[in-house]
Amino acid sequence: MPGTVTINASGVGAAQSGTVTTAAGSGAGKIMVTNDSDSTINFDVATAGTTVQSNITVQAKDYRIVEGLNDGAQTLVSLTTSHGTSAQVNEVVYNTLIA
Repeated sequence: MPGTVTINASGVGAAQSGTVTTAAGSGAGKIMVTNDSDSTINFDVATAGTTVQSNITVQAKDYRIVEGLNDGAQTLVSLTTSHGTSAQVNEVVYNTLIA
């Protein structure tokens, strides 16, 4: 099951629901972030609560593979869109384990 982040009308993502845990070895973890919203998103990735990669951008209806993650729970944090509108309410970004 992927983790999900739901966007609100201000263009801000809620806390990620669902756990995505990498266990591929130090620096070998990978996740795929799928932006199913109609806006470009910007976010950070935290491993076990500590931000490890910052200012990652994914275009609307696109995805990005984030590599080089250490073992642990991977969460999308500080997720924002380029602007907030009521049309974005409940749009979802998915965090899926690859390795």
